[in-house]
Formats: sequence, C-alpha cells, structure tokens
Amino acid sequence: MNLIIKLLRIINFSIKQWKYQNKIKRIINNGLKLGKNVTIMPGATIDERYAYLISIGDNCSLSNGVVILAHDATTFKFTDGYARLGKIEIKDNCFIGTNVIILPGVTIGPNVLITAGSVVNRDIPPNSCVAGVPARVYQKFDEFIEQHKKATNECPSFDFHEFNSPDIKFKNEILNLIESRNIYVKGFDGKFPWTIT
Repeated sequence: MNLIIKLLRIINFSIKQWKYQNKIKRIINNGLKLGKNVTIMPGATIDERYAYLISIGDNCSLSNGVVILAHDATTFKFTDGYARLGKIEIKDNCFIGTNVIILPGVTIGPNVLITAGSVVNRDIPPNSCVAGVPARVYQKFDEFIEQHKKATNECPSFDFHEFNSPDIKFKNEILNLIESRNIYVKGFDGKFPWTIT
C-alpha cells in the first residue's frame, strides 16, 4: 500500500511539473523577458495575454499567490470598454512574497524585498524592503540583510531537514523557543523544481 501511495505522489508531482513547465513556456512564448536563476512558484500568476510587457531580472523569486498584472480593467465598464496597459519591470535580485499584487506601470529594484500581502502600485526604489497596501519602504535592503545575518549568530537555528521529522518533542522545542525570540532554519538551498535557469 505504501508503494502505491508513493507512486501516486510521484505521478501527481510529475503532472504538476508538466503543467507548470507548459504554463511558463506559454508565457515566455508570449514575450515575457526572463533573466537567469528565476524562481516562479506554481501558484504565481503572470498576466499571460500581456506577458510581452513584463520583464523579470536575474536571481528573482516569485512566491505562491503572486499576481503580476500588466493590464487594469477597472475602467472597462465606465469608458466604453477601455482597459489601461502598463509595463512591469522587476530588476535583478528581488524577492516577491506570498500573495503580493503588482499593478501595471511599475519598476521594482534591483535588490528589493516585498513582504507578503503587499500591493505594489508605484515604483519601488533600488535597495528597499517594502510592505503594505499600498507598499511603502520600511527599511533599506542592505540593512535588513545585515540585521538578519547578525541575528543568525545570536538566535537558535536548526537544520532544514529536521523540520520533516514527525518528532513531537522537536516541534514542542520550536514552539517554546519561538515564544521568546526569532529562530532560523538553515540548509535549504532555495532551489525548487520551479527555478528556471
């Protein structure tokens, strides 16, 4: 029975990967400009019809739920069917968090971190960390990275692979530690089957 379940999981994952690769090919064929080492999670949505208006630079990551819209149809009903179009340029070394919405006509980065749930409706300057609706700068990118590098030396950290363990004792240890401070996980290389090189 376990062998059948494993086989079904492998088949399911293969189908998901095939669908994902076809989706990315369609978007690229419609003009998406894509840099090297870009991770686009399967749950991200890129405006397929207007993909030729979108460019994503090297070393960028788009989390699940990210929506990139190169068109704005809010005017459609009120202007006899007109929708606004706008270019979107995501420059090198950007991380776009879960459920971020990027609206038409913006340039982001380089070196930008956008936190989960933000709405980007204007240009984001280089070397910035932004959050909110609408997204606003809350910290310089370099300062954010230094702050967390320092914290990784001061706070508890665990190996990424330990989190796959069903060990209740380990999970309780994490729960107790996280009540009073940040903890970090190390060992995941950030490469997904969804990373396009």
